[in-house]
Amino acid sequence: MDAALVPERGAAALVRLSLGPEDHDPVRLWRDAIAAARTAGLLGFGRDAEAILAAGPDALQDAVLPLLVAELELREPAPLLVIEGTPSRAAAASLERFAALGGRLELRPGPMAVAPPLDPGIVAMSWESALRRGERMTVLAWMDALGDEPELWLASLWAALERGDDATAAARLAGADAAAVPPAVRARGLLLHAHDALRHGDLEALARRLARAARHDPQDGFWHTFDALLHGQEAFWRNRPRVAHRHFARAAGLAAIHGDRFAMTAATGYLAILAAEGGDESAARRRLDRLEDLRDDDPAAGEHPVAVAGVLAEGRLLELAGAVESAAAPLRRAIALAARGGSPFERAEPRLRLAAVHRACHRPEEAEPLEREAREILGVAPDHGRLAGLAAAVAPAAATAGRDAALLTPSERSILRLLPSGLSQREIGAELFLSVNTVKTHCRNIYMKLHAGSREEAVARAHERGLL
Repeated sequence: MDAALVPERGAAALVRLSLGPEDHDPVRLWRDAIAAARTAGLLGFGRDAEAILAAGPDALQDAVLPLLVAELELREPAPLLVIEGTPSRAAAASLERFAALGGRLELRPGPMAVAPPLDPGIVAMSWESALRRGERMTVLAWMDALGDEPELWLASLWAALERGDDATAAARLAGADAAAVPPAVRARGLLLHAHDALRHGDLEALARRLARAARHDPQDGFWHTFDALLHGQEAFWRNRPRVAHRHFARAAGLAAIHGDRFAMTAATGYLAILAAEGGDESAARRRLDRLEDLRDDDPAAGEHPVAVAGVLAEGRLLELAGAVESAAAPLRRAIALAARGGSPFERAEPRLRLAAVHRACHRPEEAEPLEREAREILGVAPDHGRLAGLAAAVAPAAATAGRDAALLTPSERSILRLLPSGLSQREIGAELFLSVNTVKTHCRNIYMKLHAGSREEAVARAHERGLL
């Protein structure tokens, strides 16, 4: 990275960034861009945005870039960002998003500097911290170049799991003895394998892999905390709240000892859900206050997928207090956070809860897409765990809508779609090229099939059954 400022009195600051070999990673590119802006004289620029970059590339588009553009627009005139070099496709997409949001950008294509040879020893010491900074693409590129190096066994296993290459991951685990992998490192690999089962919604495989990992001690505070979180999630999603509470409380204690804010955010969020659903509102609120403090200290903690449970807890607390409509906002936020890397269960539950809110508020047309998405997400999970009841409750509604739709003829369905429009029967006939008498006949049949006594009641019944 190279950065410079061309100061001209009354002119916009010019922030220049010459792309380096690792700027193919959009997270790394924007971290370097923030550093370049500070070098160019924009003191203190992008502190919150830089912290949020640790949440990874999925937080870049809808959190980091809007924040950077808003901060730049506060300066008069707004600085111009000049990118020298040819960005990767992923980096170019982030630059396009920056420009679309109103950021001032100039691209100057050209060759990038040649990367120096990678040192396996340095990469072995650096890859975990790079992941914690959100630089997943950087680590994947390192593994493409060095994945067969013995000291990178754990990193290469992570890369195989990240890419969904189960065969390579299984081969690396099976070859741990031949590769003389130390027991502590093997334990960490088994925990990564367990986490991969959670990512795929397989709670049975998660339990098996955790039991296998328990045979070895990972001998590291971060990995002990990770182990406690995985045990907590296995119990939580299997609807074993007391066991889950014990593991999440342990994870929170370890996270406090080791200063792991992301782990603390995850554990505290799940503890807040357990408190809310256990009827302890004051404990739930204390947990939520703690999460607010964590977000104040580290904005990334509120933008990372680990924040899903805490936001879901807010929604559950409002739901259980009867403030159903107010629960919609945190549930929407939980959906957005889970999309950045949550498990299938974390992606499905806020959708099911929000769908229930919409149905309670007589908005079935907004509930149905959420229910459909949740069913599709849970389709990969052999065991729906605590969501089994919620998922089963929406399935009959979908089946009923299908049966009701089958009762109506295609012509009746065409007319039903126009009933909420306010058009008269004659106008509906003109729209569909039918006589007014034919429309009247179809309307009578619709009312009879939906057990409705009027046009308004027929529309309401159709909404309730998901036909509109």
